[in-house]
Amino acid sequence: MASNKIIAILGGDTRQLSLAAFFAERGFTVRVFGLPCKEEGGLLCAKDWKSAVCGAVAVVLPLPACADGRRVHMPLAPETEAPLLTDVFETVKGDIPLFGGKFSPAVKSKAQAYGVRLVDYFENEELQQKNALPTAEGAVSVLMRETPRTVSGLPVAVTGYGRVAKALIRLLLAMGAQVTVLARKKEDILSAKALGCRTVHLTGSDALTAFAKEQTVIFNTVPHWLFSDTVLAEMSKESLIIDLASAPGGVDANAAAARGIRVIWALSLPGKYAPVTAGEIIAETVLAHLQQEGLV
Repeated sequence: MASNKIIAILGGDTRQLSLAAFFAERGFTVRVFGLPCKEEGGLLCAKDWKSAVCGAVAVVLPLPACADGRRVHMPLAPETEAPLLTDVFETVKGDIPLFGGKFSPAVKSKAQAYGVRLVDYFENEELQQKNALPTAEGAVSVLMRETPRTVSGLPVAVTGYGRVAKALIRLLLAMGAQVTVLARKKEDILSAKALGCRTVHLTGSDALTAFAKEQTVIFNTVPHWLFSDTVLAEMSKESLIIDLASAPGGVDANAAAARGIRVIWALSLPGKYAPVTAGEIIAETVLAHLQQEGLV
């Protein structure tokens, strides 16, 4: 029975509050530490992190689980309260799964040394697919904030054709934007054309430069430096680049600043624009994993 199961949640932002509510509504006892929570139903505010994890069938860390490589990410709590990851590893080692998002290779190596069952929910394909829509909606929100024109009729370019790009392209088309897609793979070009997009086949630096020269609004989803100083030099100073790519991003930000080109590196959009939905997506992924292992 879920009522006999304890889920511990350490740190994070409002996504984790949504995650906590998700499990509490399903009959779990949820112990929270490092978040401003209100005790109700099965939701309990632990006095310290060790009492939160005691007796838990799973411990859930935030996304990202660790921002500095040392401590659990707790942006809504005093820094002094954030436990060291190694202390958490020492306490939960064994059969208790420790969930979190974006664990670095170094952290994964440490967890293995401690015998911890680390589960990176951000690597889950279903989560990635679900997360693409709130990311796309957040990206469009950034566009609407930064441009004085309606999205309808606006020429917009998207680089790449992965999960986020596809969700973003469909949303932009539904809002009436004139979308141009830059992609490497021929099958992606054909797919984008079928949706009604203009397309540019990225065959080399000349194609990229010619593409960029014609655009004033670009969403980049490619986590490589496509927009070097050479490419930026050909772009209008009126251009806006909204970079959705994870580190290191896709734009030489220093070169863009020197040339007066606006660049917004828009990271973690689901957590900023749709934290309740983003938290539920994480919770669904964690619950599915626990059910698969027969732990709940």
